[in-house]
Amino acid sequence: MARRGPGGWTTLALIAGVLSAPLVVFVAVFGLRFGWWGLDVALDRLSVTVVPWLLGLGAICALLLLWRARRTAALGWLIGLVALAMVAGGVWLYERHAFAYALTMPSPRSVSTNESDPPGLSARLTAARVAAGAVPEQTLRSTTCPGVVSIPSQLRAEDATAALQRAGFTPLPSSLFQVEGTHEGLWFLRKHDATIRIRPGRTDVRVAPRDDRPQGGETCRLLARIVAELQPRS
Repeated sequence: MARRGPGGWTTLALIAGVLSAPLVVFVAVFGLRFGWWGLDVALDRLSVTVVPWLLGLGAICALLLLWRARRTAALGWLIGLVALAMVAGGVWLYERHAFAYALTMPSPRSVSTNESDPPGLSARLTAARVAAGAVPEQTLRSTTCPGVVSIPSQLRAEDATAALQRAGFTPLPSSLFQVEGTHEGLWFLRKHDATIRIRPGRTDVRVAPRDDRPQGGETCRLLARIVAELQPRS
């Protein structure tokens, strides 16, 4: 077996530096899913605190790989460009799924297409939230999301259920005039509940978080996704 020269080991070390941030996120989410630690460790300590430093390290390593590629063949340039793209993608994911949670007010808040008269949660969903130790509905302060409005028509319950499914929610037992579902986040398993109130001439939607942590705009993103799926399809 041929021995790897100093240059080869340096390249491997730089690649390891690029991969360090996604590896820590993977470990954080993996441990959260298997109950090794809670959200405070997975999100606050590892993803929000440690990952930014590793992204900085990864950026330096990616630039060094590109600099070293001047003396190598096309493979060196390919490795450097892929490493730079991975760091850029990591920064985008960090800003969207981790850092944003630290920039919003920590008070629990639901969002709705009708701020003055938000749809209420059903007794079944309220009981499920209580059993899960979620934020009580009476402490949630409903607000609106920019550009997200109600549907100016009365939708069918089956269409609303299908819209929830397309938006990534798991539908719950519903009635003709109220459709509900629950969403679990892919990265940190954070749960949100949605309720769709169907009335003559108007359909409103509300999304409520299960926990009292900063939401980083996630509630608005989920609300917008549901309303988009409720739009009439041509």
